[in-house]
Amino acid sequence: MSLSRLATDIASIISDVDAETTGQYKDGIGSEDEERQIELLLEALRDYDQWYQAVAQEVQYPTTEQRCDLHLPDGTPVEVKLLRYWRANGDPEDYMPKQVLSPFHENTLLTDAKRLSVSDFEESGGLLGLFYKRADRDSITTAHPTRFTAEDLAEKLAQDIEYWYDCTATVECMAQFSGLQHPVHAQGAAITWGIN
Repeated sequence: MSLSRLATDIASIISDVDAETTGQYKDGIGSEDEERQIELLLEALRDYDQWYQAVAQEVQYPTTEQRCDLHLPDGTPVEVKLLRYWRANGDPEDYMPKQVLSPFHENTLLTDAKRLSVSDFEESGGLLGLFYKRADRDSITTAHPTRFTAEDLAEKLAQDIEYWYDCTATVECMAQFSGLQHPVHAQGAAITWGIN
């Protein structure tokens, strides 16, 4: 329940955050790095709903030195990743396969899921992906443009997590947003997965 709430609330406030973000690579939140986006969104969420006042950041895992990005008020630990196929300048984002999709590297979305599934947190964990898509008006052509969607990526990641690890990943919520000011990162979705 809290994972769906998190995604829906982010989609509700992201346009306001975006409008106030002056970025290094053009204005808008989409080109900011993960740490900065979490900071900006959490600040806005705390103004939006009192529930977010109790969200903790960088919480240590119970039995390791590793840290979890967010710990929600109901006890749900959440790891966060940016899901961007394109850099702010429009070039392909080279880190995407390695930092998000790979089971062979550290701190990817897949390895975060594994870490959460075997952690000793009292509550089951979740993942939050901040997915950005090129603006509809962007003239770039790709080999498979219809596959660059939040829905396809959400399902692929759930399947990959289950394929590589002995845990279940369920897409909890996919809350779409649009109208952001950055020309490349103009729309997208807050996606959450439950990990068991």
